[in-house]
Amino acid sequence: MQVQVLRIKRKTAARSLLLLFPMIFFCGHTAQAAGTVPLALTDVVSYHPTDKSANTANQTHKDVANLTHPSEYIFSSPPRGDGAVESTYFKPIADYLTRVTGKKFVYKYSDNWLAYQSNMQKDVYDLVFDGPHFVSWRISHRGHEPLVKIPGDFIFVFLVRKDNNSIQTLSNLAGHTVCGHAPPNQGTLHLYNMFTNPARQPQLVEVQGWRNIYKEMIAGKCMGSVVPLKIYKELDPEGKDTKVLYTTKSAPGQAFTASKRIPADIRAKIIEALMSPEGQAVTAELRKQYPSRPYVRATKQEYEGEDVLLKDSFGFDS
Repeated sequence: MQVQVLRIKRKTAARSLLLLFPMIFFCGHTAQAAGTVPLALTDVVSYHPTDKSANTANQTHKDVANLTHPSEYIFSSPPRGDGAVESTYFKPIADYLTRVTGKKFVYKYSDNWLAYQSNMQKDVYDLVFDGPHFVSWRISHRGHEPLVKIPGDFIFVFLVRKDNNSIQTLSNLAGHTVCGHAPPNQGTLHLYNMFTNPARQPQLVEVQGWRNIYKEMIAGKCMGSVVPLKIYKELDPEGKDTKVLYTTKSAPGQAFTASKRIPADIRAKIIEALMSPEGQAVTAELRKQYPSRPYVRATKQEYEGEDVLLKDSFGFDS
């Protein structure tokens, strides 16, 4: 009888640990955002709540995804910078699409990555502009259609300073510091996908802005960095100051995608509007942040498989 009771207690304890694991996982993220020593398990995903509660961010629109015919369409993009600055890029686009389609488009800024990812996973957003890994995921898991994209390839390079003789290959970066954006930035996800063993991952030093990432590496704040190839060619075109350890395969550019709630005729109007001369003028400030070329039509096929970068990111497995 005592043996049987002991087995039952052990089973109960094991089941309790399984129930506690999601809480431990979530708390690990909170500790990382607070600046404490991060757990290796949580290195794959990051978010940075502001003074507003991540649990209440964008709650006003949480039920939009359940509406078959919403009175307004929610347009959003990743929280890359200050909300006021981001609005200067995206609000004119929402106003323009409202005028040319006859349907109300409203730009909603996400205060932090947790809110943005959560709303994306709940299919709250009707129109989104972001990177190929998110585009691919929404196509595969939420039925979004890619509309238009930034033309050209999206390629990242892993760099170290030219005079760094201790780092000769990408694997040498294991355990060393690498400057980059916080996950789920595409470049940083490439870094984590190169080092699948959490115990052998480089230590990420979070820096805002690609040029700042490069400059901080040159200044010695970190051993290596990950930046877009186009930025690297601009900053060190002849490779005098740095050496490339690894170059990722090319990916399609950032794109606008539309949810299934936007009818086909409205999608067609959006595509035509964004590719028109007037649309190019309206999106000029946004396109200055990227290769400033006219948008081109995007297709589902070219984004297929790009969401593999999100395979270890919380909430993107369904």
